[in-house]
Amino acid sequence: MMNKNSLTITIDEGLCALDASLVINVLQHSLISSRRCEIEKIMVEEFDALGTELPGSFARNTMIQPLQDNTIELFVLLRLECGQMNTPGELMHKFEALLVSHYPDAALCHKGAAVVVEFPEFSFHVVAGFFRQDRGYVVADGKHQQWLKTNPGIHYYALDADNHRHRGLLLPVIRIIKYWNQCNGALFDDYFLVLLDKEILQQNKFNSYVQAIKIIFKNAIALVVFTIDDPADSGSQMEGLKDIEKMIEAMFCFKDCHGYIVQAEKHEKRGDLISAYKIFGKIFAGQFPGYVEMMAKKLDANGITGVEALQIMRDAT
Repeated sequence: MMNKNSLTITIDEGLCALDASLVINVLQHSLISSRRCEIEKIMVEEFDALGTELPGSFARNTMIQPLQDNTIELFVLLRLECGQMNTPGELMHKFEALLVSHYPDAALCHKGAAVVVEFPEFSFHVVAGFFRQDRGYVVADGKHQQWLKTNPGIHYYALDADNHRHRGLLLPVIRIIKYWNQCNGALFDDYFLVLLDKEILQQNKFNSYVQAIKIIFKNAIALVVFTIDDPADSGSQMEGLKDIEKMIEAMFCFKDCHGYIVQAEKHEKRGDLISAYKIFGKIFAGQFPGYVEMMAKKLDANGITGVEALQIMRDAT
């Protein structure tokens, strides 16, 4: 029989289980790679491209489920002569025409710097770019007729270093906060939230998911009104809210969720894990693992079933 002290399921265990459900799985990774190769083949054979790169949230391992809600950045690396022979607008027009010939529903995105190719499982933002040795890429902006410099590697390596410094806790926390955003009306730009999480936690030490999320909610109230520098695009500023008119709603959301954590922690300290889980679930609009569900999985993982499992469940709840 399990030791009595191991029967409780902490809130952090619930968050760990939540993160496990958010991570893109092996089959989905394979599917993304397959779709990437499909477009790469077209671009290499018909546009004389050098290859492709996946520099965004997929590479940073901050993309979350469900897969179909994701738009993945796909950089097509072109030869320099291609940029010398075309204006940004001309290049994107040819780029779009080729993709439309293979994917009839493909279209230039509203910002003009990518062609959106939709698959049943997810979408690609296909970007026409040129590699800059150790300095990222130059990409075509067809709408504004300009060449844009971007270096997503700066953000990738900085995030990786911070995740290592936080003993691997940072990336799971980022995924959990992105999920929180989904559960609460998607008020914020996901990329902004990643930068915000990184900036806040860079100044703080934490030893658990709960502690990290509590720190973010407490500090974000004051920071969400400001823009954040985009490390991948020098001089660019990221706006946090998708709709600036929802500023007050967003600030109250942070404040309320911080309050829920404080309440849940009090219940957890008293040993009332069921109440702790119920209150903590409010942070995610009820979309959080239940205590009984977590307990059942723990018993099953330890090979405890039948009458013994029912007795333990009754005593624990």
